[in-house]
Amino acid sequence: MAQALSLLLVEDDLSLREELRLFLSDFFEEIEVASDAYEAFAWFEKRPFDVVLSDIQLPGQNGLGLIEKIQKKNPMQIVIVMSAYKEVDYFIKSIELKVYGFLTKPFDSQKLISMMLKLTHELHAVKVSMNVSSSMTLSSNTLFDTHTKLLHVNGVMQELTLKEEHLLLLLAKQANYFIPNEFLCEMLWGQSDVSSSTLRALVKRLRDKLGYDESITNLKGRGYRLNIHLPL
Repeated sequence: MAQALSLLLVEDDLSLREELRLFLSDFFEEIEVASDAYEAFAWFEKRPFDVVLSDIQLPGQNGLGLIEKIQKKNPMQIVIVMSAYKEVDYFIKSIELKVYGFLTKPFDSQKLISMMLKLTHELHAVKVSMNVSSSMTLSSNTLFDTHTKLLHVNGVMQELTLKEEHLLLLLAKQANYFIPNEFLCEMLWGQSDVSSSTLRALVKRLRDKLGYDESITNLKGRGYRLNIHLPL
């Protein structure tokens, strides 16, 4: 059985939003909707989505600004943009943001169907190849997705720097085992002789964000270890 796919649909026109939601329900089992960029980003902070489909012309912040914010949190996020405007600037900016696709209104139904079939086929193939969930339960209130590198504590997404994301991913892949300081430094900074205080400071910042006691421990001569505290 294919794994469920999720979509965040961002469109301020109510009738079009509902029409798209109904149409796209043939391709995505889970669809959340938003009418502006602020509501959309609030949804994005609550949970991961396989795809974000956003209009460019939105009230307040436009869709391209929203996409930039989303990609700062998850550079791998699949995004499709749509617009009634065929201005070259929008198209060029979308290319710069490396969006998956660009749709102009009114929609060409065959183009939309073809894009969705291709995209959902690719997503299902990726999920099958992974074969296991990328979401790790670190404690009763802490979840980390090794694919999107998103950390949620008590249902709230935590702001992580790139170094913090990379460190957590390294530790998570070897959870409950010590990783030598030298190896961590080599992977994080490209050299093994980084000062211990620099690594210590990074670990402390990450530890403070994980939301549970003794999340990361250190043992002299052994390195650092991420401890998973599974609920009883």
